[in-house]
Amino acid sequence: MPLYLTEVDVDQLADMALALEAVEGSLRRQGEGLSANIGRRRARTPGAALHVMGAADPRLGVAGAKVYLTGRVAGARFAVVLFDTASGDLAAIIEARRLGELRTGAASGISAKYLAHERVDTVGLIGAGRQARTQLEAVCALRRPARVQVYARTPIRVAGFLRAAQREAAADLQAVGSAEAAVRDAQIVITATSAAQPVLQGEWLQPGMHVIAMGSNHPAHQELDAAAVARADRIFVDDLDGAQQECGDLIAAHQAGTVQWGQVLELGLVVAGRVPGRARADEITIFESQGIALWDIALAHAVWKRAEAAGAGTRVGD
Repeated sequence: MPLYLTEVDVDQLADMALALEAVEGSLRRQGEGLSANIGRRRARTPGAALHVMGAADPRLGVAGAKVYLTGRVAGARFAVVLFDTASGDLAAIIEARRLGELRTGAASGISAKYLAHERVDTVGLIGAGRQARTQLEAVCALRRPARVQVYARTPIRVAGFLRAAQREAAADLQAVGSAEAAVRDAQIVITATSAAQPVLQGEWLQPGMHVIAMGSNHPAHQELDAAAVARADRIFVDDLDGAQQECGDLIAAHQAGTVQWGQVLELGLVVAGRVPGRARADEITIFESQGIALWDIALAHAVWKRAEAAGAGTRVGD
């Protein structure tokens, strides 16, 4: 019988260390060509949208899908459905809001591990929502910055964010008055916003920066302006097919002729050792993260295994 795990169960079972291990392994297998990903599809109605994405990871022995509903009234609801590929059985149904936050943050942290400058003293963070918190947690876990400069449009949100994030980030967290101030002197810059228009300008970037843009998976939305994308020496994505459909920053740059898809690489190739990461200290690198189902099923698998060992969750049908 499948195991049902609630958000409370996931919160008790999962942590960033587990997410980093699961997602890094997933990226490595993706780069080695050992797994398969199905990009996000959407069914839209006037009041809601259903989003579906799937993946199979033979090394883990699982396949599955993340399904989520967004709407004006109910907000967003997420679930991962996990199958055991050896038996064909439905293994688990996992409520997946927290799981999604952890896996998205973990992927960004891993990009910083492989692509950021060897010296990371300062991180600039634009955005102060739920996703921003796990972005910061993962990057701080792997790169140990001394200082984090945080900007969001709503000062009261920043204040609350700093209080919460300080528990997870062993760094000096500082609120700053503008997006430009958040970027100043940073070696890693994270954009984690819901903005439709660019929040990061190319003129603010300095040699050696690593930019993590993860706030949007809408083809018409941009977090980076055209100049920021054009200044990048190397650009990485989670999944090239998905980026061509969803990454507004790169779609706009491609339409303007400043970026060709052939120069964009998948992060998994770096993790697998198939292509180099940062080649020079002064390179500007960008990681565009839309989020892929391979990460969801990898972390769902790890959480499911922990739950089985701990006797957690509820058997469906019991």
